Amino acid sequence: MAAFPPRRHFLGEIGGLLAAISLPPARAEPLTAPASCVLTPSATEGPFYLDDALVRRDIRDDRAGQPLRLRISVVDADRGCVPLPGALVSVWHCDAEGRYSGEGASNATARFLRGVQLAGADGATEFLTIYPGWYPPRTVHIHYKVRLGRTEALTGQLYFDDALNREILASHIAYRANGIPRRSNANDPITGNRPGIVQVSRRQDLLEGRFVVGITRTDSS
Repeated sequence: MAAFPPRRHFLGEIGGLLAAISLPPARAEPLTAPASCVLTPSATEGPFYLDDALVRRDIRDDRAGQPLRLRISVVDADRGCVPLPGALVSVWHCDAEGRYSGEGASNATARFLRGVQLAGADGATEFLTIYPGWYPPRTVHIHYKVRLGRTEALTGQLYFDDALNREILASHIAYRANGIPRRSNANDPITGNRPGIVQVSRRQDLLEGRFVVGITRTDSS
């Protein structure tokens, strides 16, 4: 496993990107699904966020598990779901055995399953990762954070269909030691009454996950 430099501030790591970004007025065509044009609720950051994630698409490193291509699109929910190009999206989640990188002596310098991407003209970012595992008392989830310029716009968590969780975690050897979550999404202590469910489709041995994050673009961003 590759060693990473000492922890640095998130914005310091991507200072060059931020310097190059000038968020333009949102003029692109809205997304076709009106149901996406709602504000996405925030959720707790949790104890495992690190502010030195690498700017990269493939965040798997050496982690085994079901391959997942995760597409997170950022849109302005107050303006007809027009895309927000230049949004910075950070994601982090546990591995198949419920472990986070950067936590504990054995993983202190690792940064697996963490990364940052810059949204393109369509407001979309894409990460190549694995289907997340779980740990008590949580169900399967992915953390994310969205920034507009230097403003933190939203911190949230993504979830997967309960039946899909059971299928993937029971059928792939990397997850079997950890078993199936004892809690459904409805019983998770964090989800609330509006869990953000990732829409998943299959392409041979790859899962394709999509989620639209609706935020309010403030004048300060």
